[in-house]
Amino acid sequence: MAGERRGVARGALGELAGGLGDTGLFIPIAVAMIALNGLNATAVFVITGLVYAGTALYFRVPVPVQPLKAFAAAAIALHLSAETLAAGALLMAAAMAVLAAAGLANWLAERFPTVLVRGIQASVALLLAKAAVNLAEQGNWPGLPALSPTVGIAMAIAACGALFICRWLSLPGSLFVLAAGVAVGLGVGGVPELHAGPQAVSLSIPSGDVFAAALTSLVLAQLPLTFGNAVVATTDAERTYYGARARRVRPARLAASIGIANTLTGLFGGLPLCHGAGGVTAHYKLGARTAASTFAVGAIFVALGIGLGASLPALLEVLAPGALAGMLAFVAIQHGVLAGQLDRVDDRLIAAGVGVITLLSGNLAIGFAAGVAVVLGRAAWRRSPWASKSLARA
Repeated sequence: MAGERRGVARGALGELAGGLGDTGLFIPIAVAMIALNGLNATAVFVITGLVYAGTALYFRVPVPVQPLKAFAAAAIALHLSAETLAAGALLMAAAMAVLAAAGLANWLAERFPTVLVRGIQASVALLLAKAAVNLAEQGNWPGLPALSPTVGIAMAIAACGALFICRWLSLPGSLFVLAAGVAVGLGVGGVPELHAGPQAVSLSIPSGDVFAAALTSLVLAQLPLTFGNAVVATTDAERTYYGARARRVRPARLAASIGIANTLTGLFGGLPLCHGAGGVTAHYKLGARTAASTFAVGAIFVALGIGLGASLPALLEVLAPGALAGMLAFVAIQHGVLAGQLDRVDDRLIAAGVGVITLLSGNLAIGFAAGVAVVLGRAAWRRSPWASKSLARA
């Protein structure tokens, strides 16, 4: 009986560890956009938590909930206001609703070549690796006692190694890494001042003039990436890891989920959200096997947003960046393995090329466009008389 109880407890910890596997991506972006773009911390965590819980209940397997990464990068770089982000979220919601309701999401996904799906996944893996290095070299959060880049890199390597060891030993590695990150953060920066209670959240509709700015600076760059990674590549990753249990995860349903999430975000000033293939890998490889894992994380986020919303910006900075960077690096490696699952050598080269171009340009849309061009060129070559002659001579 005692052994059974230990097994149940270990399984529950493993599920929680897997559910928290994507925090290495979520927390740095949330911290930056709350501090720099004026997002409401309670809205960010409560809406994200509700979407996590909703996806768990509907899809019945762990489905990641992530920030819209191109949105976040543009918003931070251009110092966009929370109102502009809200307008962008509503426009993204409308676009996803059209894709879902008109049946276009399923139609497009069925015609999406696997090599391009893997190329997107390779791009995400390399971008995650780059983000891990940048976060580790940061040392510590701005305004807190400095840590050298060398210390940050060492922490990231140790955290990443610990995750591999914990996976081999079937231990909840992300819980250990997050706990170590908190310990380092408290040791360096001390205990932050905390106040109970949420930040005030209100319903508001962005003014008309910010929609044009949101469309050009946010939505046009994000939309193809969201469909490729958050819809098509996420569907592929869910089926790869969870098999028949992921039968409810379909492109149109993911598009609808993204639309609902960003409607809430746009109306209440939260963080623009999507799903993502890298998040699927993070959850699965760190222990998430059932929807209970992501439902639990959703409940934690809602509790944090309501109970400590006013203190969340300071509380989140207790987590040392090096620990989060190690989690990102682990997910990048695992996601790279997924991206390499192609039978043909030329397909692998195309997928790798998409990833490298994305890494060098810093823009997944450029890498994806290059991949599309190569795939179309290869198809045209195969139909040409020159290809037939080459095959005949061979």
